[in-house]
Amino acid sequence: MYNRWYDKYSDLKHLLLLLETVDEYNIEIIAQDFLQIIISKYKDEFDYVIQELNDNPPPRYNRWYDKNYNLHTCIEFIKTLEDNEKAELINAFIMSLLSFITNVDDE
Repeated sequence: MYNRWYDKYSDLKHLLLLLETVDEYNIEIIAQDFLQIIISKYKDEFDYVIQELNDNPPPRYNRWYDKNYNLHTCIEFIKTLEDNEKAELINAFIMSLLSFITNVDDE
């Protein structure tokens, strides 16, 4: 079995498994919300990390989340964080996703 870098982060692994089932339209909405979370939490680091991502794109965009640039950016940003920051950001993403699901269900 192939181990991906995020497999060792159970919450992130489950979040990505769930997101993989979401249609493209809603992925874009969710990814934009995730980006807003990152921007608000990591204002000082965000520009630098985005520049690094732009300067060093992956050689191939093979992963399902690479198809959406915003989601790809969010996932790649997580890689740059220390483990405790990863956990905090992943939890913020999960709470955002739960809120999104609740709002969709209410409509």
